[in-house]
Amino acid sequence: MRWLDPAYRQERLWIAVTVLGLLWGVPLLLFLYVMIEIPSFERLENPAQDLASVALSADGEILGTFYYTSDRVRIAASEVPPIVKNALIAVEDRRFYDHAGIDPWGITAAVFSSLLGKPRGGSTITQQLARNLYDEVGVKRSLWRKLKEIFVAIYLEYRYSKEEILAMYLNTVPFGGVTYGIQAASRYYFGKDTKELSLSEAALLIGLLKGPSYYSPYKYPKRALARRNTVIDLMVEANLVSAAEASEAKKAPLGVGAAPYTASQSQGLAPYFREYLRLWLLQWARQRGYDLYRDGLRIYTTIDSRLQMHAESAVVRHMRDFQPLFDKDLATYPPLPWKRDTAILWRAMRRSERYNALKSAGVPESEIIRQFHQPVPMRLFTWQSPGYIDTVLTPWDSLAYYLRFLEVGLVTIDPHTGEIKAWVGGINHTFFKYDHVAQARRQVGSTFKPFVYTAAMDNGYSPCHEELNLPIEIYDDRDTTTRGVSIWAPQNADRSISGKVTLKQALALSLNLVTARLMKALGPEVVISYARRMGIQSDLEPLYPIGLGVSDLSLLELTSAYGCFPTLGVWREPVFIREIRDRRGNLIESFTSVSRRAISEQTAYLMVDMLRWVTIAGTASELRWRYGLSEIDIGGKTGTTQQHADGWFVGFTPDYVTGVWVGTADRAVHFHTMLYGQGARMAMPIWGLYMKSVYSDSTMRLDPKKRILPPAKFVFPDCQRAQAQELPEDASTIQDYLR
Repeated sequence: MRWLDPAYRQERLWIAVTVLGLLWGVPLLLFLYVMIEIPSFERLENPAQDLASVALSADGEILGTFYYTSDRVRIAASEVPPIVKNALIAVEDRRFYDHAGIDPWGITAAVFSSLLGKPRGGSTITQQLARNLYDEVGVKRSLWRKLKEIFVAIYLEYRYSKEEILAMYLNTVPFGGVTYGIQAASRYYFGKDTKELSLSEAALLIGLLKGPSYYSPYKYPKRALARRNTVIDLMVEANLVSAAEASEAKKAPLGVGAAPYTASQSQGLAPYFREYLRLWLLQWARQRGYDLYRDGLRIYTTIDSRLQMHAESAVVRHMRDFQPLFDKDLATYPPLPWKRDTAILWRAMRRSERYNALKSAGVPESEIIRQFHQPVPMRLFTWQSPGYIDTVLTPWDSLAYYLRFLEVGLVTIDPHTGEIKAWVGGINHTFFKYDHVAQARRQVGSTFKPFVYTAAMDNGYSPCHEELNLPIEIYDDRDTTTRGVSIWAPQNADRSISGKVTLKQALALSLNLVTARLMKALGPEVVISYARRMGIQSDLEPLYPIGLGVSDLSLLELTSAYGCFPTLGVWREPVFIREIRDRRGNLIESFTSVSRRAISEQTAYLMVDMLRWVTIAGTASELRWRYGLSEIDIGGKTGTTQQHADGWFVGFTPDYVTGVWVGTADRAVHFHTMLYGQGARMAMPIWGLYMKSVYSDSTMRLDPKKRILPPAKFVFPDCQRAQAQELPEDASTIQDYLR
């Protein structure tokens, strides 16, 4: 028989091998080829994409992002609201929850549509994600790309849940310009987080995916509106929203602002803090091998967005009304300071960004000066709406324009943890970049006096101790600024004198003569040692006038030092970051405050009591009746420096300690009288407005009746009850005070 013929059998064997080769070998080779081309398993597990790093507030709000060329912010699946997911599924992949990465029905429909001359996509959301995540998959239309796409999609479905795939997709897709991901798009178009999007807003964003430029709501609002409504109709068709909901959503306007919500470092909440944070993070990242702008770090800060908003609002409310008073004061005493002394303008020029940029570029001084006298178009800050003036001016004249502006610094610290909760470094970061919280150092005036009185209380003095409020001359041979022996003869701010007063009264009324006598008795070295223990790090010369605040300190260190009072003697180093995590949520580093006992509990509470008295019957008493803070346990100290150049107020409650500074960029530009040129008028109103709004905010859940309690076995000095008789009749805290 023929099948027994060896030649015949060999022929049939080769035919069988060939058929099997075609049936199994070719697909196998094809599979191996595709496997070589697709990403490695390590890449599949860890898709590499540039991600912006995100700074978050302590209460979970996004403060800002840090990125090079594209704003990509990744959010978790739990942060994507159902309305966004449903809009995406309705438009891109209605059988998303029914397939395992590829949709045979979708592919078949796409093939038939193409044959009919109506090309349409057949890729699932998972397949599109594969293209977005991995460059190896490619974007050029080809069979190879489709096969690679399918393999990767199947792996993604195996590795991740459906919700995670939706979130990953929404985190990677472009929404126009440098904006990538649903969170960045929500911020860019609507100025809000993804979780806050409405149905109409979600539909608009998902509609943009078909063509961000073509459907741009800024360039082509009619197209964008039509596309948004189409997405809403598709959601109804897919039974993902009701007809009634759709009808209501389609009535809504586009909802975008007049211009995109840009991610400028000078805009948004806490811009001065974010810049300080950015510079610190750059150094931290370099030391640890991270790229702040690409690695998608999540930085959890200590800032409370609610406190920050209240702080910024208080600054604007006060300064908008207070600046005209300063303008009037300058006009009342001509000539203007910079016309009387041109050195003020030269100093301003050398401080300016323009000058330093030209100097760094190697431009000669003569050329810099010439350029400063050439008119150029510029935008100037103003307190009037919309907040700026477009004009043509020489940079030299613009220096004079800006010299008249009062600037601000404000910082709030939780003294019990050391966490910085609010940070306002100036009046407008766009026009005034210099940070008056950590960067600036100014004379602190009478806000330094509590360190003198703390040293006194800790060295045998009592609030009841009586001291002469009479002129004094102190001879100091350590002052090297003069030849021979220096004579210091201070005066009270109002030039008043009297007989004996208690130290409690003297601090409340900020009497310089009494402070000078304490300085003479204690010695500068002793006072400096207490300031150091309480957190002051700036240089302090061991001279008697330091007791009146002639030294330059930063607002941050001064405010931190005051935290020793409400904590009953414990100083905590200020911290502004809680922890830093990588893009996958793994903890990289956490931060806690370093603490130490600075002064005894007894001394600290004596100072709490004395600083309360400042707000009850002293220079800060307006806080209680003008700003409605009579129920709150507050203490603090005003401060005014020489020639009214700086106004200060540092105060505390049981919950927070807050410092405020107000002044101009150049100390030679200042108020001419004490009417408004004092801490109680310049800085304290900001503190009052701020604390009033904070304690009125129900979301803060602060108890206005909370009190700083004395330590165990604390005994009030005998003079307290006697001085209570001097309280104004409307002081509602008398009973609490006497307890």
